[in-house]
Amino acid sequence: MNELKVGILALATIASVVYMSLKVTSNQSGFGDYVGYRTIVRDASGIFPKTPIKVAGISAGRIKDIELADNNALITFEVLEKVFIPKDSVLRIKTVGFLGDKYLEIVVGKSKDRLGLNGFIPAKEGGGMENLIRDASEVMTDVKVIVKNIRESLAPENRPPPLQKIMGDLEVLVENTKDATAGMKRLMDGNEDKLNNMIANLEKMSSDLAHHVDRDTPENAIAKVHQILDDTKAMMADLQQLTADVKAGKGTVGKLLVEEEIADEVQQTLASVNRLVSGVDQIRTELNVFTGMDTRNGGQSDLSLVIYPSPERFFLLGLATSEFGVESERETVRTIDGVSTTENTKVRDKDTYRFNIQVGRAIQNWTLRGGLIESTGGLGVDYTFTSLGSTFSFEVFDVRDDLGPNLRLKLESHIWNVLYARVWGEDLANETRSVTLSAGLRFTDEDLRGLIGFFLRW
Repeated sequence: MNELKVGILALATIASVVYMSLKVTSNQSGFGDYVGYRTIVRDASGIFPKTPIKVAGISAGRIKDIELADNNALITFEVLEKVFIPKDSVLRIKTVGFLGDKYLEIVVGKSKDRLGLNGFIPAKEGGGMENLIRDASEVMTDVKVIVKNIRESLAPENRPPPLQKIMGDLEVLVENTKDATAGMKRLMDGNEDKLNNMIANLEKMSSDLAHHVDRDTPENAIAKVHQILDDTKAMMADLQQLTADVKAGKGTVGKLLVEEEIADEVQQTLASVNRLVSGVDQIRTELNVFTGMDTRNGGQSDLSLVIYPSPERFFLLGLATSEFGVESERETVRTIDGVSTTENTKVRDKDTYRFNIQVGRAIQNWTLRGGLIESTGGLGVDYTFTSLGSTFSFEVFDVRDDLGPNLRLKLESHIWNVLYARVWGEDLANETRSVTLSAGLRFTDEDLRGLIGFFLRW
C-alpha cells in the first residue's frame, strides 16, 4: 500500500512539473502542429538543438537538427503552422546579452505566397558581440596610424619642430621692426611742426570717435570686437599651453603620441575579452530528473547535471537514491560455553544514496564515458538513434567478489518536449536481476532560464 501511495505521489509530481515546464520554458512555442524548414549558415557557433526560433521577438519554433553540409551548417527547424511564413522571408542569427546567448530570428517578407514544407529560408549573418569586438580592434589600428601622423606633424624626426621654427621667424620679425623704427626716427627729425599739426588733427578725430570705441559702452559694436579679441588672445594662450603639455607626454593624448605600447596593450586587451566571451558562450548545461519503480529495490530516483564545455565533451555529476540498497552478507560469530558458531545473515540497507561522477566524449552517434557509476568504478557506452529520439546504453560497474560485475542495459526514449521515459535491466548476469521503469524531465539552458524567470516573477 505504501508503494502505491509513493508511485501515485511521484506521478502527480511529474505531471505538475511537466505542466509548469511546458508553460514557462523559453523553447516552448505553444500547442499545435509544426511545419519544417531549412537554412544554411557558415558558422553555427553557440547554436544547439532546441535553440528558439523567434518571429517579431516571440518564440514560434525550435531547431530540430544541425549537421555539416559542404563545410557549412545545415539547420533543420520547425515553426508553428499557424505562423504564416512568406516565400521572401529571411533568417538572421542574433545575440542576447554580453555573454552571447544566440537565437534565430525570422524576418517575415511581404510576399502573399506561403513557403511550403521543408522550404529553404536564406540566412543573413552578421552583428553580435564578436563582430563588435573585431570592429573595435580595427578602429584601434586606424587610431594608431592617425596618432603617428599627428606626432610626425608636431615633432618630426631629424627636423626642428614647427613651433620652434615659428619662434625663429618671430625673432627675425622683431629685428626688422627695430630697423623700421630707426628709419622712422630719422624721418621725423626736422619735421616736428608738421607732425604736431597731424597729431592735433588726430586728437580732434579721436575725441569724435572716443564714444564709438569705448569698450565700456555695451551697445557699441567696437566694444564687442574688443571682447572677441580678448577671448581670442586667451584661447591662443591656452592652445600654446596644451601643445606644450602634449609634446611633454602629459595626459592621454600625450601618452598616445609618446608611448606606442598603449595602443598595443588596448588591442591585446580587446582580443583577450573576445576569447573569454567566446569560451563562456560555448559552455552548455543539461539537468535531468527521473523517478520510477524497480522490481528489486522499490522506489528509485535519479538527479544529474551534464556540463558541455564543447559539443563533443561533457562532465556528468549525479545523485541516485532507492528505497532499498544492494543485498549483502553479514558474518556473526557467537561463543556459547566455549563453542564458537558462525552465522551468515543477508541484510539490505534502506533509503540508500549513490553518486555518479563521469567524464565522456561523443563521436558522431556514439558516446563513451567512465568514472563513478553509483559510487563504484565503471564504464558506459551509449548509441543515439537520432531519427527515433532514443538512446541505447550499456554499463559495467560494481565488480563484486561473489557475483562479479553488474551489467546494465538501458533504453531511454523522448516522449514529448521535456518529458522522457527510461527502462533498464540490471544485474543481468546474476540471479539478482531486476527491471526498472521510470519517467523524468530534461532541461536545457533555455528551459532553465525560463523556469528560473517564472519563479523570480512570483
